[in-house]
Amino acid sequence: MLQLLLVEDDLRLRQELELALGEVGFAVQPASKILEARLALAQPFDVVLLDLGLPDGDGLDLCRFLHSNHPDLPVLILTARDDPASRVRGLEVGADDYVIKPFHLPELVARIRSVLRRSSGASSSRRLTAGDLWLDSDSRLAGRSGSEFALKPREFALLQFLLQHKGRAWTRAQLLNRVWGQDFRGTDRTVDVHVGRLRNEVEPDPRDPTYIKTVWGVGYRLEDPSDA
Repeated sequence: MLQLLLVEDDLRLRQELELALGEVGFAVQPASKILEARLALAQPFDVVLLDLGLPDGDGLDLCRFLHSNHPDLPVLILTARDDPASRVRGLEVGADDYVIKPFHLPELVARIRSVLRRSSGASSSRRLTAGDLWLDSDSRLAGRSGSEFALKPREFALLQFLLQHKGRAWTRAQLLNRVWGQDFRGTDRTVDVHVGRLRNEVEPDPRDPTYIKTVWGVGYRLEDPSDA
């Protein structure tokens, strides 16, 4: 049974989620405060559902802690903060997905399972795919169907990273940090230029991207058309 840490201070919502998620196969450990959540992390979890408005601090601080100390633990934020700036901040500190309250339970369950699939795939597979797009980490080759792309090293690294995290939106600052490295002194324009070059290689129609989507107000996301 998958172990889920639920950090939510609203007692009624916490109890409803604990019951509903238990019925679909999750063992839920509830916590109402950041301190309780950090103590609970002495045991292993498969995923964290995290509210941002907590009585002893901002959930973003806990998300930042999880990203630094439990980098392989997926985090899905639950919040009423629906402005783009809040979504960007959540993604920048390490959240894997962002669900706005109020939400429908089937959608929440689907998002949790999607995050878990992406997390599992990123850690285990050497050959990454999305629709007919493929990348082989061992041979350092990538292509679509039977054709191969002519990618420069940074373009290959960018495509590899996006494929490892299919479905997740990344800010330009995050992509600079993860793909180019913390010491690289680039700008948002650096990411935009490389995404444009990558689209010219991988997209059937770069003007209407099938794979590398722009997430307005955030950055970019690689989508798998077979999931549609």
